Amino acid sequence: MKKGKNHRVKTYLRKSVKILSTVSKWFSIILFSYLCIYFVLSFILSRITVEGENQKNSRVKIYLMKSGVHTDFVLPVKNDIIDWTKSFPRENTGFKDSTTKLIAIGWGDKNFYMNTPEWADLTVKTAVSAMTGLGASAIHATYHYEILSDRPVIQLYLSTKQYRELVQYIQDQLVINKKGNTVYLPAQNKKVVSGNDAFYAANNRYSMILTCNSWINRGLKACHKRACLWTPFAGGIFYQYGK
Repeated sequence: MKKGKNHRVKTYLRKSVKILSTVSKWFSIILFSYLCIYFVLSFILSRITVEGENQKNSRVKIYLMKSGVHTDFVLPVKNDIIDWTKSFPRENTGFKDSTTKLIAIGWGDKNFYMNTPEWADLTVKTAVSAMTGLGASAIHATYHYEILSDRPVIQLYLSTKQYRELVQYIQDQLVINKKGNTVYLPAQNKKVVSGNDAFYAANNRYSMILTCNSWINRGLKACHKRACLWTPFAGGIFYQYGK
């Protein structure tokens, strides 16, 4: 009886291992196929141009600034259309410096932004949350004295109408509380802030489809400037402007 029982246990274990091996194999095949399709589509669709408009009196100068794999809008802190310090108070930054002239605005996964000062700090949990759209998102607002010269930059000129459209697009992404204010997210990990920046709660969820660069690309479409049909990567945006 004991021999028969041991035999059944061994048979069961062998079948279980075989099933797990098969499942693992097919999972790997499906994942690899998905990633191949993802990268191929991202390349093709990022090369398809959505034409923009060169409107008269385009005098509002803005920038697209690439930092590693991420892209920000860089805008004047204040003009006749908007004062960004009302949405992103300087008091929420470490330096509280009132002499900065530009503000970089980017969107991304909240957990990644606030818990990953460097790639070495990236955890599996944060990566899975970001890729699958399970986590919340945030706006990262950074004040600058001038445009940075150590990274790729695209300079654009917008008309007043186009800039209003871009402003509306960004404002629509911000979570607004009952008092009508943006929701400041204090950084628990001080390494994720530099002194002139802060984080704010945002709408939508980051995923492999809607990335920080897709968000920028949508903003370009919103203000009728040249954009990709779709791109998850900064390279697609910079390709459209010959960079």
